[in-house]
Amino acid sequence: MKTNIYELEDLEVVANTVREGGFVAIKTDTVYGLAASSHDDELYEKLQKVKERPADKPFPLMVSSLEQIESVADVTELQRHLMHTFMPGAVTFIFKRKPDVFQFLKDQDTLGIRMADDPWVQAMIAKVGNPIWLPSANRSGFPTATSSHMVLEQLDGKIDGVINGEISGGISSSVFDLTGDKIVCLREGIVTLEAVQKEAEQWKK
Repeated sequence: MKTNIYELEDLEVVANTVREGGFVAIKTDTVYGLAASSHDDELYEKLQKVKERPADKPFPLMVSSLEQIESVADVTELQRHLMHTFMPGAVTFIFKRKPDVFQFLKDQDTLGIRMADDPWVQAMIAKVGNPIWLPSANRSGFPTATSSHMVLEQLDGKIDGVINGEISGGISSSVFDLTGDKIVCLREGIVTLEAVQKEAEQWKK
């Protein structure tokens, strides 16, 4: 397989490639992510093989709208409020997966979901037409990539394309589990647990 080098101007081509089942490394706010459509269950397993990732480490979903979250997750009123408050932004929320979606994830009843805050990524996902899996664009256990060169060092010939260039990196998104009685911070970044808890308490009042 030849790994194509794309520019940001190739948005339509990238979206078509992903929609048709291809894997393309795209720029996010911190590292390169490996975009794959979630419409085909088999793509998840193929993505695991490309990244050489253990089956017990789930991939995160990236969406372009809050409606896409509700299409795959069971969302409570409080969770919906937190979605509208903090998304899009540097936050990943963990929701309960709807039982009738991604049924191949038999041992995983939750989904980690982030809404893209980059206009290019939002537009790409919208053109794909459904949420995308977006793990980091590297082999499992190897350094995360902040340039197309670093992506190609690890994945050349294994993926369909990569966006040319580099990114400066930054603080990772915060990850909060919303599925229990209490909000649990799994990784704190720009958005703090205190901020999410405060918003939740104000909503309950």
